[in-house]
This record gives sequence, structure tokens and C-alpha cells, in this order.
Amino acid sequence: MRDLLIHSRKSSILFAAALVFGVCTASADASPTGKKARAATMSLGTGSGVIQGVSAKSQPHFQAEAPRPESVGNAVQGSQIFPVPQLEEIKLSYTPSGEVLLDHLPSFKSSFGGRVTGITPSKEFVYYSIDAVLQEAAERIVSRAHASHVALVAMEPATGRVLAMASRSKTIPDLSLHSGFPAASIFKIVTAAAAVERASIVPTSTIRFRGGTYTLNQWNYKPDRKRDRRYMTVAEALGRSCNPVFGRIGLEYLNGDILRRYTRNFGFNSDLGFDVPLHASEAAIYDDEYKVSLTAAGFGEVHLSPVHAATMVSGLANDGLMPRPILIDRVVAKSGEVVYQAQPATLGRIVQPATAKRLLEMMEYTTTMGTSRKQFFRGGRAALPGIAVAAKTGTLRGEDPQGINNWFVATAPLDQPKIALAVIVVDPVHVSTKASELGRQLLQTYLLKSADISSVSPTITIRKTSLKKRVHRRTR
Repeated sequence: MRDLLIHSRKSSILFAAALVFGVCTASADASPTGKKARAATMSLGTGSGVIQGVSAKSQPHFQAEAPRPESVGNAVQGSQIFPVPQLEEIKLSYTPSGEVLLDHLPSFKSSFGGRVTGITPSKEFVYYSIDAVLQEAAERIVSRAHASHVALVAMEPATGRVLAMASRSKTIPDLSLHSGFPAASIFKIVTAAAAVERASIVPTSTIRFRGGTYTLNQWNYKPDRKRDRRYMTVAEALGRSCNPVFGRIGLEYLNGDILRRYTRNFGFNSDLGFDVPLHASEAAIYDDEYKVSLTAAGFGEVHLSPVHAATMVSGLANDGLMPRPILIDRVVAKSGEVVYQAQPATLGRIVQPATAKRLLEMMEYTTTMGTSRKQFFRGGRAALPGIAVAAKTGTLRGEDPQGINNWFVATAPLDQPKIALAVIVVDPVHVSTKASELGRQLLQTYLLKSADISSVSPTITIRKTSLKKRVHRRTR
């Protein structure tokens, strides 16, 4: 490690920059699993202008410098005093393996050096992965939603870093962590993944069925050549969330064992290793033919948390590798020592890279011709011009909390995903409060930096399969 010599008259400028941009990421010694980093202090000399303790392997930028230990309430540099704002106090513990764990979800209301930050009783500075601008937008979107329960989680797919978390509920604290929501048609993603890899199903594979687009019961779940007069491609069925098609896929191409395997792959009944206590999303898969059909279509005993839903979609956007969700970027002691540095890690491979790409292409049908088309195309104009969005919706009555659960999960841009998100709304009172509407608003904020896109007119080609008749939509 060699010292970086800087002219003395620049030292005060550098110190100010360190406060603004945060702690020096000098923790090249942090393990790949995010264990405690070795000492990585930054000493700012007023006379010599020498920065000590910076590894040559560290990233060439600064991300957050904690106040020096000689002043608990202020950061001191020469004769200048930089006041440290009052930060939200949180309790932090370390696991035997060196991971960090918060005792509850922070409010993300305090910041330092431009970063959303908390502080422990021992004056350790906790820098979150939260994007301050996106978090503000998420909280605004949630606060305006007319529904009894609303939660939104946004994530960076390649790293699992949580970019925003916001929720509102009168009865359930930290709704974004709640794992009691029925997975509903979000589970069709799991079914589609299993069908592509285990049954050689392709997006253009055609499935015949009978009954309504959303009707699945004992009358129509079994194939009947004489009465099955409707048909739909698997890609369109995913976009339109066609229940009988996915019921048939589960019955004719899969079974209970295969669904159980892919349920495990997607992280159900497992600990996701989140930095806040998170109950596992539970799934029970049975071997009975009718129950397999129902589960494959999203009517099984499968429950899901918003954090897990965002993590699943991140896995598809990350070439089939599901990342461990990360909320804490780093922890800095009051001495300036980096005592914890998060490192991206994967929970496992959920599907092969080619499968992930194919599934995302199929999920694009949701926003171009399926259940979210009205939210993404209005009057022939795209809400996100030139940006393809892969998404899936789900709607089903739940008991915890009671009401109609309306899901939306998505990732974009399709060719190079930068964000994945999950939105859950219970009993939306208006179309403006549907999960897909709230999700679109957040995608606009993050990808366009502005929601004013009224002057843009897109060009799009919508692929469609002809149907025998139109059917009134009841649930999707």
C-alpha cells in the first residue's frame, strides 16, 4: 500500500469532498460474502496533505467518510468544524460469520454526506444501499395510493442492492417484509421456468383449452379434444395471465416433484440472508393432479413477500443467478475504520442464462399486449419510450391481510436490466392505484428521471395470437 501525495493546499477541499461523497472504499480486504473488513482508515493531515491507509486495490472514488472520533457531534478539520446531522438510531448486530443484521427496518429519513444513513448507539455509521431520490419517489407514490395496504421494493439486479423500500399499512408493520401475501399469478413465472427447462416449451408453443381466460376449475382443467376450442401461445398466456393454459402446462408437462424443485430454486421455504429479519416465503406443493394444475396457474398454497418477489425478478435479470438482497452497504466506526463492507453474493442459480433471457422476453408481453398494457401504452404512446419492460401481474384474494391482493413485478430495460421491482396493493379502490400503475411511475422516475413524456410517440410491434372469442376478465 503506497501513500497518495496531495498538495497541502488541496487537503481541505479533499476533506469536504470526503464528507459529501462518503467513506473511502478502501476495504479491498473485505471477503466476497460481506464479512467484517479489516481496518481501512483515512487520515487527513492538515500540514502534509497525505492520505494514509488507502489500498492501491481500492475503488478510485470516495463513498462516505464518518466523523473523526475526537468529535462525536462534529467532524473537525483544522480550524473548521463540520456539523454531523442527527441520524436515525438503529440497533445493529453481527452474526458469527461476520454478517450484519438490523433488528428492524429503518425509516430511511436521515442522511449524511448525501447518503441515506443511520447510526448505532456506539456511534457506528450505517450507510444503506438506498437511492435517496428513488426512495423519496417511492414514499410519495405509496402515500398517494388509495388502498388499505401498499408496499414497494426496488432492487439493483446485478448486486441485489435495495434501491428503495416504502410501505403503508394500519395493521402490519414493515409491509415490504410481510410474507403472508398469496403469490397468485407471480407463480406462473416459476411454472414457465420449469416448462422451458424440463418440457422444452418455447414462447410460441400453443396450448389448447376451454372456458374463460381466467377460469380454472374441475370442469376445464383436464384436456378434452372435442371441447378444447380455444388456444394461446405460452408467451401470450403469460402476458395475459391465462389460468387454464398454465393449469394445462402443470398437468400435462410438469408434476409435483418438478414444481417443488423449481420452487426451491426460486428461494421459497428458504432464508434469503437479508440484512433485516425476513420470514421465508412458504410454498406447499402437492401431487394431486388438480392441485398441481391449480398451483401451476397461481392458485396454490404459495405465499410471497415483496422483498422476495423483487429478488426473484432480479435473478432473472441477472442471467439466472438470484442475488442475496443487500440493504447495508457498509458500517464505519466513529474512528473512521470500515468495520463492514458488503459484497454482492448469489443465493444460487434459479435457471440457465438462456432460460432467463427467454422468460424475460415472454414477460414483455405483459406490458405490450397483456394485463399491464393500459398502464404502459396510452393512446398509442409509450410511458417508457424505447425501453422494453418485462413484467408479471397477479391478483388473488388473500387472508393476511384480507382483501384482493394486486401484484406487479418488473425489470427494465429488457436488454440490460438496471432495476427490478415488486409492488403489492391490497384492495385498490381505483385503477390509478393498481400495482402496475404504481410500478410504472417508479420505473419512469428511475429510468427517465422525469414523468413528463406526453410529447413522445413510440413505434412498437405487438405480437398476438388470435382467439376464438372475447371473454370478460374477472381476475388476472
